[in-house]
Amino acid sequence: MIKRLFAAVLGLFGGLCPAECLDCEPAASNGPTMQMEYNSDGQGNGVDVFMYFVPLVAPTSVDIYKDPNTTLNARIISRTSDDKRNSFVTQCVFEITGSGVYETFFDPNEMIAFNSKHSKKKKMMRNMLKSIRMDGPLKGLLEISGTIKDNKRQVNHVAVRFDMNGKSSVTAHLYDIKKTEDGFIYKNRSNEQMARINALTFERGGNPPQMGAEVSSIAGEKDSEGFFSAFKAMIANWFIPPMPITDIGSETMMNFGLALDSTQATFTFPVAENLRQSLSLLIAQKMNQQVNIQ
Repeated sequence: MIKRLFAAVLGLFGGLCPAECLDCEPAASNGPTMQMEYNSDGQGNGVDVFMYFVPLVAPTSVDIYKDPNTTLNARIISRTSDDKRNSFVTQCVFEITGSGVYETFFDPNEMIAFNSKHSKKKKMMRNMLKSIRMDGPLKGLLEISGTIKDNKRQVNHVAVRFDMNGKSSVTAHLYDIKKTEDGFIYKNRSNEQMARINALTFERGGNPPQMGAEVSSIAGEKDSEGFFSAFKAMIANWFIPPMPITDIGSETMMNFGLALDSTQATFTFPVAENLRQSLSLLIAQKMNQQVNIQ
């Protein structure tokens, strides 16, 4: 069971990426633009801009809920780079300041259908993803590495860490579903858990491309985090396999890494086509309060 733990989260987050950044040329249709000042004096970006990669990588329709009083703001505050003869490593520290809640909800029926294609369990699907949530400030690290050939830099790895100040404020809401005579029905979910996400990692290549994840605790929805939840996460991290991600998500993360490495002042995301534009705040609030949705 642990070997499958968190597979749903990883399945959310394809194709090879060109060396040049997609942001360097105008696109027919763009998402938000992120400001990257590389110091702590910049204006920064709303948390929905920084976290825009989540709906980009999601294989299902998503709804975004942001508390009306949210002041969460993201800025990249420093950059260092270490070049060797044929490779490089660039690190950018970022911080999220302010308070509030930002949460991405994944369409439950589409999520069930997606996992049904990948699950070998015919009677039970475990660790289904309901949402990914950020609910407070944090300090994190963007780590980019790649190769240098003929003076051209290619990004091969991007890691997003959320735990530089000791504890990540990013969590995933998971649940299980047992199959009934009516099939897998969202309202029949059980064993709801919260997993604290320390890092997400993206690699170039693969068919399909993949993403890895690291968690620091896994606890029941109403349980407090402690030794057992941390131990459970430690064991799970040994067995979490890299999982398939979307082409647009992989390509975007490679391009984002190249933009950071080359100290671009801005980066424009492509449009997340599965981000529903007709989000009802009331529906998001009800989902946040765990009202059954069929």
